[in-house]
Amino acid sequence: MKILFTTSNDHVSFGGSEELWVQTAKYFLENGHEVAVCVSWYPLPKQLDYLQRDKKFTLIKKEIKPSVFNKLVPTKFKRYYEPYKNRIIKWSPNIALISQGCNEDGIGLMSYFQKNNIPYFSISQCVLEYIWPDIKKAKLMEDAFKKAVFNFFVSQANKETTELMIAEKIENSSVVRNPFNVPYDTTLNFPKSQKTYSIACVGRYHFVTKGQDVLIKVLCQQKWKERNLIVNFYGSGIHKQNLEKLINLFTLKNAIVNEFTPTVNIWETNQALILPSRFEGLPLVLVEAMLCGRFGIVTNVSGNSEAFIDNETGFLAEGANAIYVDDALERAWSRRDEWEEIGNKAKQYIKSIVPEFPEKELYNSILMHSKKAGLI
Repeated sequence: MKILFTTSNDHVSFGGSEELWVQTAKYFLENGHEVAVCVSWYPLPKQLDYLQRDKKFTLIKKEIKPSVFNKLVPTKFKRYYEPYKNRIIKWSPNIALISQGCNEDGIGLMSYFQKNNIPYFSISQCVLEYIWPDIKKAKLMEDAFKKAVFNFFVSQANKETTELMIAEKIENSSVVRNPFNVPYDTTLNFPKSQKTYSIACVGRYHFVTKGQDVLIKVLCQQKWKERNLIVNFYGSGIHKQNLEKLINLFTLKNAIVNEFTPTVNIWETNQALILPSRFEGLPLVLVEAMLCGRFGIVTNVSGNSEAFIDNETGFLAEGANAIYVDDALERAWSRRDEWEEIGNKAKQYIKSIVPEFPEKELYNSILMHSKKAGLI
């Protein structure tokens, strides 16, 4: 079988939301299928090295059209040459898989596949709950999902929110989890508190998405300045300097911006995760922290609430608002002598909802639905 993988994330080089389809593409190659990948990234990320070494692999590059317009706008808005679509048709895939960063940014390509009789699957990684489609856009989304062979969402909440957006049930859909970057059976010693407690805020520095500014507002309170709690920030992104300036502005000695640190090393020295996100899918950093025996203090957005039981395996803030995040952090702080026990419960709970090899499950699901549809 020939299967094409493509992503709507043209504006980023590579992120956690790309891991699922890339790892699934490996399974297809290892099982004798032909694989093509259509991306705009340059240079290609190292995560594609494995694929490129296989003789059954084909790369189809999206080429940016040279123009004054493209020089002035961000990558996500640049216009592409049409020939890459012609090369897709020429390669003639049996099926295609479109990975969407959100739940609507791949519908143009889905429509193109419909017109050219290419059966397709979709993956939706997150939902922007504060951006609602008008009726015209909702109809396009409905059409794209209903005419897919099958659709995958990384959380049940994202699936349900999408159904609210289009005012229709998406019957040909299910939930799939993302692969993670720590061993499934990770065993780490819990870092014992000496003079301070340490929690980590892990994620790219992008306030609109990850809400680090909300956490800064919480930490500005005198009570947190006086407590022996350190918040370590880890990540990279466009708002790193903004974060550093806010920490300096409010003289927060309890907030530290760290350089890149491997995931396991983060959890060797931190006792919990705090994630004040404004929207998510089901964040890898939460899954990875829990697999390492650390609980989360996270906002109640998208799939976060599916990952644990509030006040038992973590602490849920009602939203990305300083009042709610402060409340969740306060509840966690009041039980700081139980953090190791809560982390152990978190580890067992996340294993009950996230499989060891999500990409293998996606591979098997694509094959199963392809066979049902008579495509293979």
